[in-house]
Amino acid sequence: MHFSTDGKKVGIDVTAQLRQTESLMRKRQSTLPQIGVVGLGMMGRGIATCLVANGYSVLGYDRSGPQAARAATHVHEALQKLVKRKLLSRKGGHAALKRFQAVPSFSRLKACSFVVEAVKEDLEQKRKLFQRLERVLAPDAVIASNTSSFPATLLQTGTSHPERFIGMHWAEPAEITSYMEIIPGRETSPETIRRTRQVGEQCKKEPAVLNFDIRGFISNRMMYAMIREACYLVEAGVADIETVDRSFRNDIGWWATLAGPFRWMDLTGIPAYAAVMEGLLPELSAAKKVPAVMRKMVERGAKGISNAKGFYRYSKAASKEWERAWVDFTYDIRHLADKYRRRLHLRSGE
Repeated sequence: MHFSTDGKKVGIDVTAQLRQTESLMRKRQSTLPQIGVVGLGMMGRGIATCLVANGYSVLGYDRSGPQAARAATHVHEALQKLVKRKLLSRKGGHAALKRFQAVPSFSRLKACSFVVEAVKEDLEQKRKLFQRLERVLAPDAVIASNTSSFPATLLQTGTSHPERFIGMHWAEPAEITSYMEIIPGRETSPETIRRTRQVGEQCKKEPAVLNFDIRGFISNRMMYAMIREACYLVEAGVADIETVDRSFRNDIGWWATLAGPFRWMDLTGIPAYAAVMEGLLPELSAAKKVPAVMRKMVERGAKGISNAKGFYRYSKAASKEWERAWVDFTYDIRHLADKYRRRLHLRSGE
C-alpha cells in the first residue's frame, strides 16, 4: 500500500524531531505488549489506529466480517492522514500498518496481555464478552472497557479476576485527540491502573485518572448536563437549534481547548461566577427524562451524519463533507493546543 504526502517541503527541525521520535519508538517496541481490540466500529478502528501509530502490535476482532474489513481500510486511510500531517513519516506509516491484523477467531486474542473492549453500550453484551475474554486470556491480562457511561465496578462484578478490569474512555477521532479518562472500579488493582495509564501515555494522550468510578465519568457528565440545557432552551422556545449552537460555538467553543472551567474562572474573575450562580442555578433544567426533542429524533430514525438525518438537514454529499471537516478540524485543534501548551509550559493533563 502506498502512502502519499501533500508535496510540501518539510522543515528540517520537524523532520529531525519526527525521526528521533520514531527511533525511540522502535527501541521501545520490543517491550510493548501486544494489544487486542474487540469491536471494530467507529471507536474500535480509531483506537486500533492510535495504538499501531504509537508502536503497538494490534489484533482486532469483530464478529462482523465486513466490519472487520472496513476497519482495515480505515486504519490504512487514517495512517495516510497522519503521514500527510507530518505526525508519522512515510516509513513509520508503512510499519504501523503492518502492526495491525484483523483476526477471524476470538481465540487468537490469547496472545494479548492487554485488551480494549469497544463494543456498543449494552451491559449484557459487554458481560458476555468479558466471560469469553476471561476464558481465553491469561489471568493477569488487563481488560479495559471503552464504555462511555457504565461504572467499572458494575462491569467487573461477577468476573473471575475483577482486579484486571478498568474503564478506559477514548475520544473520537482516537488517533488524533489528547483525551483519555481512566476509571478504576472498586476492585481494580494499582498495577492495572499503572499499565492502563502507561498505554495512554505511550499513545500521547493526557490521561485523566479518576479517584473512583461514577456513571458518565468527568467529561460526559459535564457534556450531558450541557446537552440537557440545550434541549431545554429549544423546547422552552428561547431559541431554535441553530441559534443555540451558534451561541455555544462562539463562547464556550472559543476557549474550551485552552482552558477548562476552573482555569476559565481564574482567567475571567471568580467572584462574578459565584454571584451569577446564586440566581441562575435554580433556573437551570433538572429534568431526569430524555428530552422530547431528542426522543422525536430517535423515533424518526435520525442517527446524524451517518445516515444524513439529524437535527439539521443533510444531503449525502454534505454529510461526507462534515465528516471530513471534523477530522481536519481535529488535527488543527491538536496543533493549536500543542502550540499553547508549549508556550505556557503546561504539564501533561494540566
